[in-house]
Amino acid sequence: MALSSYLARSTQSTLSLVLVALVLVCIPASKIHAQSLTNYSIPRVSTKPRIDGQIDRGEWSQATRVAVNIETNPNDNVAAEVQAEALLMEDGEILYVAFIALDPDPDQIRAFYRDRDALWNDDYVAVILDTFNDERRAFEFFANPFGVQADAIQDDVNDDEDDSWNAIWDSAGQINEEGYVVEMAIPVKQLRFTPSEDNQTWGIDLVRYYPRDRGTRIANNRRDRNISCYICQLSKADGFANLTRSRNLQVIPTLTSTAVENRNPALGNWDRESIDPEASLDVRWGITQDLYLNATLNPDFSQVEADSAQLDINNTFSLFFPERRTFFLDGADYFDTFERLVYTRNISDPDYGVKLTGKSNGHTYALLTANDASTSFLMPRSLGSSIATLGDVESEVAIGRYRFDIFENSTIGALVTDRRADGYSNTVSSIDAVLRPSDRDVVTVQTMRSSSDYPTLIQGRYGQASSMSDSSHRMEYRHNDRRWDWRLGYTDMGEDFRADLGFVNRVDFKFVVATLGHTWWGESDDFFNRIRVALDYDRTEDQSGLQLEEEFEVFVNMNGPQQSFLNGLFGGSETYWNGKYFDEQFNQISIGFTPSANLRLSTLLRVEDIVDFANTRLGRSKRFGPKINYRWGKHLELSLDHTFQEFDVDGGRLFTANLTDLRTTYQFSARSFLRFTLQYTDNKRNQDLYLSEVQACSKQLTTQLLYSYRVSAATRFFIGYSDAGFQNDTYDSIEKTNRTIFAKFSYAWLP
Repeated sequence: MALSSYLARSTQSTLSLVLVALVLVCIPASKIHAQSLTNYSIPRVSTKPRIDGQIDRGEWSQATRVAVNIETNPNDNVAAEVQAEALLMEDGEILYVAFIALDPDPDQIRAFYRDRDALWNDDYVAVILDTFNDERRAFEFFANPFGVQADAIQDDVNDDEDDSWNAIWDSAGQINEEGYVVEMAIPVKQLRFTPSEDNQTWGIDLVRYYPRDRGTRIANNRRDRNISCYICQLSKADGFANLTRSRNLQVIPTLTSTAVENRNPALGNWDRESIDPEASLDVRWGITQDLYLNATLNPDFSQVEADSAQLDINNTFSLFFPERRTFFLDGADYFDTFERLVYTRNISDPDYGVKLTGKSNGHTYALLTANDASTSFLMPRSLGSSIATLGDVESEVAIGRYRFDIFENSTIGALVTDRRADGYSNTVSSIDAVLRPSDRDVVTVQTMRSSSDYPTLIQGRYGQASSMSDSSHRMEYRHNDRRWDWRLGYTDMGEDFRADLGFVNRVDFKFVVATLGHTWWGESDDFFNRIRVALDYDRTEDQSGLQLEEEFEVFVNMNGPQQSFLNGLFGGSETYWNGKYFDEQFNQISIGFTPSANLRLSTLLRVEDIVDFANTRLGRSKRFGPKINYRWGKHLELSLDHTFQEFDVDGGRLFTANLTDLRTTYQFSARSFLRFTLQYTDNKRNQDLYLSEVQACSKQLTTQLLYSYRVSAATRFFIGYSDAGFQNDTYDSIEKTNRTIFAKFSYAWLP
């Protein structure tokens, strides 16, 4: 079917759904939230402060001073028990923010030297900026008392916070006798906003996180729990008139070099590959402050830092791993929709890429084009998924996204993705809308259509037709207020729907869900400061009407002293697999607490009757997952994440699985660390209890030693060593199969 035809069909279908939603919820055209917001004026200064974590005499004297003294969590908009003050000023190029955080006992301040984006259990301060003043998207900048940085994008449209985004900015912090001081310098060219000769008006939130017996959030703005949006509750700040025009260009060359040895255990000898240096280049150009062009040549995908290990046994669906490459991360949220139709990690080996992202007068748009020298994609089904590959066949990729802001806090948009090679193509079109009829309610609608052509290789291996097309739809209504939350959702994923550039790992099903929850908020002296209980019912059937699952769940969530939490999940389901129905039951408890500043403990315990997918019968699984994070002093950290699972069936123990992820880090300073990582899996199976042939022993061991020195988010040096090995029934011990020495250097040039 031609692209124009199914675009027209998708548009007509979605507009019908949107119109129905509009009629049902009666969207008002007036502002849906009303509260008294404070306006701050950010003064222009001519002298730059020194960013060193000290408030030197006179250097912040012209700044606007803002009290950060309202506790918004766990208590509800009460006077904070500790005081803080933020100072704001700008010089036409840089926004300067300083926090003076007082503490009655500075020895109790929780602060450690950490890598970037890893400060979430520390004391920290933050500035949140809604630079388009559209109450939909905000930039977030965090720093702990040692100046360790983190940053993120807050997306209120998709209800998401993405901390993979990185900006280049400066920060420093020091602990003193009265508390601590943090200073930040945020270049405005790292931000996106509407260009104007007049004053900019931005939404602003100034936040302090104070973790002691309980994790306490303190801010300059009140937070109304009866309003489901966050950015719409920010105060406003005026400043940055007649901004200094500069060349908004960022060039990041990267050089990666690896020396690899591989070994076939059956042959015994190591084969050394030639040293393989590779260069890549990323360019970020702010054509204007609201329109950015990104380009890349041979973007690095060296996976310098290991992904978190995940247990993949008795599981039929593919696992998700996050994107790490600079080119794909910048402006990534511009492509987001309710369904994950853009998953750039599918573009595994591009030689080049070009991306344009921008926003103007309520119009948000994004375009991306790239090639991929190795074409792989998910092959989804109703009860599982796998990864298909065309091998070294090169494909061309194109993605386009448009979104229009309507009413005060709603949007409607469209997305098209296209991937094609010789004998292969996949095109997806989508129309979506996020509608807010009130402060407490959100309606999300999305309809999608795909058209695919697959070569003989994929047809034979996965039983696919040569040409296929289908539609899919999602609709969800959510309500959140101070006490009650509920959700009604419907998903219809067509049997032949494919999104080869996304992460859609299940198709051929219809899914309905209803959730009802109630939250109790405690007072300051209550043991539990928050308790939520929720009931959830869902039903899944395939496109022929065959019931795949009917499930009922009870959720319990509690927060208490010593930053403790208890999350419970209890329920059961009637589950279909391989022509039979099974009565599954599950009980899961996740609990954790922080008994001291240096130690955090948590564990997961799950006991369930669950389908043994390999042998089509019911089994009983016990899963135990302890996590330990311990710090010696301010520099050394040990993190242990272990999962142990036993699975029994009639006749005995089917398998035992162990997964260990151990990381030990010595953080020399906020800029450099040395980290040792060990990932080990040990699976033992009873071959007599399997219908098909399996390995009785399956072990994998990966180790990595990594040194990192970081000047900024983009200027960084790595050097490290890693090796990998395995053991199966053929070998008596783990046999090493790979040894690699690698180095990587990237430099952010700001001409």
